[in-house]
Amino acid sequence: MRGTYVNNIYRRGGAQLFRFRRPGGEDVWLVASPKKGAWISSKIQDRDDTTEFTTRLRGELERAKFAGASQLDLDRVFQIDMEGRERLRMVIELMPPGNIIVLDPEGKVRLALSEVRAETRRVVRGFPYLPPGQSRRSPLEVRPEDVEAMLKAETTLGKAIGRHVALPRKYVAEVLNRVGAAEGDQASVFLGRGAEIAKAIEDMVAEARERPRPCVCVTPAGDEVFAFPPSGLDVKEEAGTLSELCDRLFLGDATSEHEQPGPEEVKRRELEATAAKLREEAESQVAEAARARAAAAEAVVGTLESALAAMRGAGVSLQKDPASAAAVASALYDRAKELESKSLRSLETAAKLEKKAAKAPPATAPRGRTLARRRGEWYEKFRWFFTVEGKLAVGGRDAQTNSALLSRHLDSNDTVFHADLFGSPFFILKGGDRQSEEEAREVAQATVAFSSAWKTGLGSADAYWVAPDQVSSAAPSGEYLPRGSFVIRGRKNFISRLIVEVAVGLDQEGRVMAGPEDSVRRRCPRYVVLRPHNEKSSETAKRVLRDLGSDSRGPTLDEVQRALPAGGGKVVRRG
Repeated sequence: MRGTYVNNIYRRGGAQLFRFRRPGGEDVWLVASPKKGAWISSKIQDRDDTTEFTTRLRGELERAKFAGASQLDLDRVFQIDMEGRERLRMVIELMPPGNIIVLDPEGKVRLALSEVRAETRRVVRGFPYLPPGQSRRSPLEVRPEDVEAMLKAETTLGKAIGRHVALPRKYVAEVLNRVGAAEGDQASVFLGRGAEIAKAIEDMVAEARERPRPCVCVTPAGDEVFAFPPSGLDVKEEAGTLSELCDRLFLGDATSEHEQPGPEEVKRRELEATAAKLREEAESQVAEAARARAAAAEAVVGTLESALAAMRGAGVSLQKDPASAAAVASALYDRAKELESKSLRSLETAAKLEKKAAKAPPATAPRGRTLARRRGEWYEKFRWFFTVEGKLAVGGRDAQTNSALLSRHLDSNDTVFHADLFGSPFFILKGGDRQSEEEAREVAQATVAFSSAWKTGLGSADAYWVAPDQVSSAAPSGEYLPRGSFVIRGRKNFISRLIVEVAVGLDQEGRVMAGPEDSVRRRCPRYVVLRPHNEKSSETAKRVLRDLGSDSRGPTLDEVQRALPAGGGKVVRRG
């Protein structure tokens, strides 16, 4: 990512797609999904229309240079630093319900996908940003004495690590394997082995950082991505980077259509999470109070030395050395009362929060549709169809894609098509040096259908085709050539009186295909034929989607609208 800058930002389902560009023009795509994570993608083909949040995100970060990326204390908080007019930071929180936040140079919230207004935390414009609270210890900070305290606090080894160290369950299992233990083993058996367990955690983190071997393994919970091959599990597949595995496994889920939770739903989830955390703290305080009372009882009947040992075992410290076992017992009883009082207050607060959460409006069911997890072909970012004889025809959508199409995808054995009027896309027919007259007429008709002839309501228009070596991006001497325009030299092969109409259907893979009726009929079980009409293009797209009878796995309204010519149309026949 070094040396890149934000060229544009798009939305796809629940993810924001960042197109970073290198100075030489190469694109690097970054997926930022509050649901799945952040990674570099090589599979991004098309994008949905932007949402209000995407537009505002673009306004803040467009043209900003990538400055660095980090993970907050090995927690589920990803940070990307950007340098533009000022230094900004984008934070991607992966704790449910997930969030994307932009911070100003002072660390205050400038933009948030979902605002949070809970009692314990606020993510609101103008407020200083505070990351989600973490009650467990970072894997970077686990010391042998910490492990010993964890072992005394829990009944099993699995709980001792899982409840006190901020590690995913799959890596807790890896730590247990490395010390030759099982999740249900008694924690007390491992007292005295704190240094060994702390070393296993340290070595695991070092291996992930210094010697990564990203892989997918089958676990009892299903396929899981690991930063390195874990012990005791079979490796299903490996890759050079974690991004490659994320692209394969998560891109479909990350870019599936779903509604972002509204402010009320976010608040309700925050209240429930805070209440659950308080109840967990209360249980821990009650258990600690019980240990303190038990230690106090031992101190009453024991010597000063045994009383001090009981005090240390209960996690209680004194301001000065005690003169007697009775002083230790008194301190332990005071500590037990303090913990019990804290636990009562935590439970009362949790009950209030749960009552507030119950009054929040219920979440509405998502109205979106899940997109198929399918890797798009290169030509799907352009206009495309297959001719009756099976050749691929690809056309530009605008000046930018016209340039990309002719500069990157035009081969010497293709033919180039253009309408005989201002405002026309370029179409290329792959393998067009062997085209039939019927194929040439098909591509020419598609060219006029997607030209300005549609928007101006023409009934017919002319087009022509040329060889690739007749097309040049260099302007004649002393003249200026606008972006997306090309000079055609030599003889043009005209095709006249082409009807301005287009057929739209769904092929066997569920893709929206638009082109001449004969071509679409061969590949689409159901289709409609459109001609120019004075109505909104969005209304035309809704009618087409309804006529095609798409189910929940089919294309979205945006995908249909992208396939149609610019402007409204009416259905003249169905097939």
